[in-house]
Amino acid sequence: MTRQFALPFAAAGPDGDSEFLVTASNRAAIDRLFDWTRLPFGAAVLVGPPGSGKTVIGRAFAGGSGGGFIDNAADESDETLFHAWNRAQTQGVPVLFAASRPPSQWGIALPDLLSRLGASLLIEIPPPDEEMAALLLQKLLARAGLAFPDSLASYAAVRMERSYPAIHALARSIDELALAMQRPIGQRLVREALATMAGHDGGSTD
Repeated sequence: MTRQFALPFAAAGPDGDSEFLVTASNRAAIDRLFDWTRLPFGAAVLVGPPGSGKTVIGRAFAGGSGGGFIDNAADESDETLFHAWNRAQTQGVPVLFAASRPPSQWGIALPDLLSRLGASLLIEIPPPDEEMAALLLQKLLARAGLAFPDSLASYAAVRMERSYPAIHALARSIDELALAMQRPIGQRLVREALATMAGHDGGSTD
């Protein structure tokens, strides 16, 4: 069964996003991460592509565990990351680092830091499944004020590229087409959005 975790309103980001979705595609990863009392060295690294929910998951992790969260960790200095990892050890509270790629690709210069992050639990967000694609499309379009029925969400989910960036791109395309054409979202509009993304005639997406 799909789960949707809500954060306190104050924990939501500037876009007001306060929930993240859990389906069969990412359930195991989320369960491992949120069992923070068993994290090796009290630290974890969450890796996933843009749009996969790392920021909202990280806020939920910090709010639930009372620990720390460093988003876009690959862009932080070695000193900042080193102090955060050490603070987790000295204060006994967990820390989560989030990035789009693993620590070995962050350009870390300090060998001790690289070894510490290497000893932390590495959790990668898997590609979305069909259910995640449909639900995330609905969530993104609802944020834009557009109703997207279950039937259309399922129609799009089985025909689109299964990746988080593609889901976000399709939601933008549907939003833009609905605005430009000034008509309700239907299967024809979704088909056109899919064809636009694929770069071929919309008829082949039936």
